[in-house]
Amino acid sequence: MAKLTTWMTLEEIEAMEMRMRQLLGPAQRSMPKSEPALRFTRQPADALVDVLRREHVSYELLPHRHTETAIAEAEALEVEPDQVGKTLILKTPSGYARVVLRAGDRLDLEKARRTLGTPDIELADEIELVGAYPEFELGAVPPIGGPFDRVLVDERVFDHPFVVFEAGTHDESIRLRTGELLSIAEAEVADLAEDDRREE
Repeated sequence: MAKLTTWMTLEEIEAMEMRMRQLLGPAQRSMPKSEPALRFTRQPADALVDVLRREHVSYELLPHRHTETAIAEAEALEVEPDQVGKTLILKTPSGYARVVLRAGDRLDLEKARRTLGTPDIELADEIELVGAYPEFELGAVPPIGGPFDRVLVDERVFDHPFVVFEAGTHDESIRLRTGELLSIAEAEVADLAEDDRREE
């Protein structure tokens, strides 16, 4: 059954977020002192939302159960995997590059090497990700927000007018127009996925 989505204005979103933070405020203040790791002043999604607001982009923040993969994120949101983008971080001689693929696609490293113009690329490891993207949860780096990186978007992502991706946390996603992602990220579009699709 199709779901109807109502788009909210920026003012409505800000008011809703402020109300949610007010409601959550007492719970955070009452946490035991033995659990300092659970307290924080900024949500992981804030770095991404700041960019979207600055660029005056319409978006939808989608809370969902905790997920560890883009396929699981699609299931939690009850959307097709082809509508969900996953971001991979590549280490290159000139810095990090973010690659956005559909949830069910796999990166073709040879295509990425050709697009990036270097044979010297590899997936960033967890220690590197923690150091490079402290504003996001490990494994939930979105294609925009945080430090400026080169961004490559696989051409198949544009099969849908909207794309969903993690908002810097494993229990929130952002939905926006695919063209807006391209514009905000100053992304390059390329053929990056393996031709033989396999789900994760």
